[in-house]
Amino acid sequence: MEKSKYSRKNIKRGIRVFFFITIITITLILVFTVSEDTREELKLISPLFLLLTLLSTSLRFLFDIWRLRFIIKAMGKELSWLGAFHYTLGGLFLGGLTPMQVGGIPLQLYICRREGIPVPEGSAAIFTRGMLSAFVLPFLIPFMYLYRTHLTSGWVEGVVTYLVILYGVMTIFFLIILTRTTWITKHFRGKFVEGIVRFKEVFRREFIKRKSPFLKAYGMTWLSLAFYFLTAPLLLRGLGIKAPFLETTILQIVLTYAINFMPTPGASGFAEGGAYALFHHLMPRSVLGVYVILWRFFTGYVGIIVGGFALAKLFSTITGDEKVLDGAQGEDFSPLDNGNE
Repeated sequence: MEKSKYSRKNIKRGIRVFFFITIITITLILVFTVSEDTREELKLISPLFLLLTLLSTSLRFLFDIWRLRFIIKAMGKELSWLGAFHYTLGGLFLGGLTPMQVGGIPLQLYICRREGIPVPEGSAAIFTRGMLSAFVLPFLIPFMYLYRTHLTSGWVEGVVTYLVILYGVMTIFFLIILTRTTWITKHFRGKFVEGIVRFKEVFRREFIKRKSPFLKAYGMTWLSLAFYFLTAPLLLRGLGIKAPFLETTILQIVLTYAINFMPTPGASGFAEGGAYALFHHLMPRSVLGVYVILWRFFTGYVGIIVGGFALAKLFSTITGDEKVLDGAQGEDFSPLDNGNE
């Protein structure tokens, strides 16, 4: 079998690219923000709110793992807590090393097969997980427009419009495939189309029979994202900045969905730059760089670090990590799943 593009060599290359872009971006941000006032501003840090931010991040992971288990249960299968942990956190690690964060898919399919879940069902689970996160956005768009007067960053409305168009087109395409599957598959090819077709097949065969766990999975998606969206307001309070809760939450939501399709590994560079651009008006310039680093730590680096250890532990229990990553060759469709949401 041809060596997978997610081999150990390419994982190392992804790590180097991720660190290179991240370090360059953070260095530039610190150069333009750190001043003599930074030390005084840091004295206002509240350890309590930093701990609450860490707790919120942990609960985000917990509910993300829980929703995965409900998705699998809706298919009539079972996935252990340990398997779901490796699936979720290991996926975050590999996703953080690849553009648009799709690198965890082969690992996730391997874990599903390891626990007796066939590839079609595993593929549908990955796609479903991503689509559940995407289906939260339509309920948030009216909220963001309704409270846009609370935003002091004027161009955020333009970003919201971009998200409406992007996800609107994707939703229409999704619905067309579901309703005109035969015609679409005759004229179009690709892993994204295959993913929706598999989702449709599994939905008809399994999800409809088990509505309760499927709806619970959607509820867990809301809870996971809710704790993710709390990162910005909690962290700002942790830095002693009394920014408007509503505005910081909306900005967190906008940035979360905007960086999902960035072309760099783990959206590195774009995530830091986006946080700098969206939140700069809420705090003194002297503390902005510190905020961006901490925000990125809680929203991205924690999952990648824990996922790296989880993946190393998983590989230590099996022989040949190349086989793990090669096991899903040809299954690397983009399921709209960034591993966060």
